[in-house]
Amino acid sequence: MPTTNLEKLHQLTTGGMVDLEILTPTDSKRVKTEFIGLLDNKFIILNYPNSKRLPAAVDYLRDGVMVVVRALIEGEGGQVIAFRQQVMSVASHPARLIFINFPKQVQLFALRSQTRIPTLLPAKLKLSDDRVLNGVIKDISLTGVMFDVKSDKELENIKDMQCTVILNSSDKNFEGEVCSVKEHTTGARCGIKLLASEGEMQTFMKEHFIDPSALESTTE
Repeated sequence: MPTTNLEKLHQLTTGGMVDLEILTPTDSKRVKTEFIGLLDNKFIILNYPNSKRLPAAVDYLRDGVMVVVRALIEGEGGQVIAFRQQVMSVASHPARLIFINFPKQVQLFALRSQTRIPTLLPAKLKLSDDRVLNGVIKDISLTGVMFDVKSDKELENIKDMQCTVILNSSDKNFEGEVCSVKEHTTGARCGIKLLASEGEMQTFMKEHFIDPSALESTTE
């Protein structure tokens, strides 16, 4: 029998952020919202997204609509779970909540293809719309960085934007793309895929006393 991975749903954190993709015959809408809870073999409960996250949500979120739910499992080495199911019901009292039919199986994806090395490098993130965000590079690999942005504004809309990572300590810049955004109380953690070659990244790491050999696979 194929594995269903349904036990992974119990590792989701109440109040944790999930990515909700609403499927329509002609298009899809993606919005961030919160995981509220579940009842085994019955339903999954999500918070109803506010109008800032999804204008005219009532036009898309209805009973019977097919959705895809994606969420990060903390402490699992960067695993993302995803499942596709129908909206069972949208409740309005005592709070606006989305009830989704319990999935028959859950898919697992590796978020990171390479090990990342922890760092604390002050930097700026220049976006394609000319916004400049201050922050810190929290970890680095040969293909990307995790950039922690300090901001009091919602940053969900920067996902998929082209960007430039500018190191405060040097004139070195890296072109890239924002692949993931996870908001927290003081800003957001942005996963950025870099366009630099692995050779350029190895040289940069050595210049900043980061040992690239730590990225080598330890599996035999």
